[in-house]
Amino acid sequence: MAIEPAAFEVGMPRAFEIGDEAFAMYGGRALHWPVADALLIADLHLGKGAVFRRAGLPVPRGGTAGDLARLAALLARTRVARLVILGDVLHGALHDDAGWREDWAAFRAQHATLRIEAIVGNHDRALPTGADALGLVLRDEGTAERGIALCHEPEHAPPDRPSVSGHIHPAVAVPGLGRLPAFWWRARARQLVLPAFSAFTGRGRVLAAPGDRLHACAGHAVLPAPA
Repeated sequence: MAIEPAAFEVGMPRAFEIGDEAFAMYGGRALHWPVADALLIADLHLGKGAVFRRAGLPVPRGGTAGDLARLAALLARTRVARLVILGDVLHGALHDDAGWREDWAAFRAQHATLRIEAIVGNHDRALPTGADALGLVLRDEGTAERGIALCHEPEHAPPDRPSVSGHIHPAVAVPGLGRLPAFWWRARARQLVLPAFSAFTGRGRVLAAPGDRLHACAGHAVLPAPA
């Protein structure tokens, strides 16, 4: 089954800087890091719907395919050599008969030259032994690149350098649009927390401090939101 990137309108990004590093935030819940030739996402949660269905909950199918179509569109726009997933690649165990495995295999075949790196998150218990089968290269929590730490959990970030992380699933209320996933810049800690990439995730509460900034993901647009 092909993953069609044309199904998602990427839209224009919003520029963001961390120190001397320039980034671009996309409303599709991804962060482009041009100088590192990388697209950063967090909390993909592959197979979450399958986990719920095995537990007897009537969750619709197709969630993984939709997330991967959005990811394919973002990769087509940014043309990066690397995808970095900041934890929670998976939501549960690896099952050969799970439908999401077919979607992932199709996505991986369509992006055979793309290097996909991943940090192990709290839901990734199966990832250390399953990374090769998924075509992933594992990186350590808190690994530093160009002076910026890459983490799953913000609390694991080293205090002596800025960081980019996930895990919290930040969201913010936007008048007329409801509660939307958001990028959360935590000024005091110098941390940028990414929104959860998966559409099938909870949206965490943001407890903003003075100086924090929020940028809501409204489909193809990124909207500044009050902190």
